Amino acid sequence: MKRLPLLAVSVSFVGQLIALDVMAQPERTATVRGIVQAEASATISSELVARVTAISHKVGESFRKGDILLSFDCARYEADQRAAEAEVETQQIVVKTTTLLLSRRATGSDELALANAKLAQASAVADSLRIRTAQCKIAAPYDGRVVERVVDVFEMPQPNSPLLRIVKDGDLEVDVIVPSRWSVWLKPGHEFSFLVDETQTSHKVRLMNVGAVIDPISRTLKAWGRIIDNPEKVRPGMSGTATIALPDGWEQRDG
Repeated sequence: MKRLPLLAVSVSFVGQLIALDVMAQPERTATVRGIVQAEASATISSELVARVTAISHKVGESFRKGDILLSFDCARYEADQRAAEAEVETQQIVVKTTTLLLSRRATGSDELALANAKLAQASAVADSLRIRTAQCKIAAPYDGRVVERVVDVFEMPQPNSPLLRIVKDGDLEVDVIVPSRWSVWLKPGHEFSFLVDETQTSHKVRLMNVGAVIDPISRTLKAWGRIIDNPEKVRPGMSGTATIALPDGWEQRDG
């Protein structure tokens, strides 16, 4: 029977122990709380002083980009616009007449300059009213859902006061607050799992951005990730627990 050298046996035994230790060592993870957010949301307002004539969608209903969400009674603004456009036509006639008179030396160049200035002023007023009249119907900026109707039909809201709150359909994001020391290794592209409290479903999240500023009081950092699997039952506002794998040498208490 052939005997192996003692050194070879020792090296082989140590190698087996290292391999077993690596296989048995669990992945180091840490858990932090997070909130599901929509990719975009908006509070719609208007500078108009007018009565609401129609709100096309109820709370929770879906809409498509370009759908009319809310309409105002803009009869007064439309009348003002017609008057302004008529003033533009009047000033165009004045400019044309003054130009003809100047060619015949029946008037001076100052009169023509004054006529052109009045035409420019009338055109600016007409453009302003045209822009304001275009705000009489508020169109959806993207596909989404109505979160809240702050006003109702027949009401006359104050200028720039909230009218509707909407949220965008599509990709969902997860906001988490992590220890500030993780900024050394936590980078965009890092993937982690997120267990949603309300649905008890786990989803894969890919980190998109890490906050630029650290809170010096709590020594924490904000990070944002996007859910990359199918979160069919998940909605904005739900909360949950993110399980993030730590690199070698890091423990949760190190944060």
